[in-house]
Amino acid sequence: MLELKPIIIKEEDDKNDVYYTLTWTALTRADKYKITTSVPAIAGMYELYYMDTHKRLNLLAITHAWYGGLRSNLRQAVDPYHTHDLEMRALLEESPLYYRYSCSDSFGDLLDTVWFLHNVYFPDDVRVEHSQRYRKIFLREQAPDKVYWLD
Repeated sequence: MLELKPIIIKEEDDKNDVYYTLTWTALTRADKYKITTSVPAIAGMYELYYMDTHKRLNLLAITHAWYGGLRSNLRQAVDPYHTHDLEMRALLEESPLYYRYSCSDSFGDLLDTVWFLHNVYFPDDVRVEHSQRYRKIFLREQAPDKVYWLD
């Protein structure tokens, strides 16, 4: 069986367009001990989901982890005592959480891929910028469990 490695691959063309292939890990139930022992302490991006009472996954966050790496950023994201928002704290304490990640050692590539996904997921409320390096950005997602948020 072909194993998908959780990385971001980039191809550029002569028109200054970029084509990213974003390969995610499989969705994993969030647990601070599992994160500590299985998530690498390198740069990347992650998605965090919570499961509602109807057993549907809802996107809670999609962001890059540059300083501190994926491990520390994910541990912090699932820690209910790291937020002062009481509503968010209750959600983190009471709802099953799931995460997936992809690795990259390029800050610009992380900015571009997070920006692209924010434009797709939240077209009316994009709060991030891309790297300004390319004329157009294209992205294709891969995941071993074939779970995609917009499906």
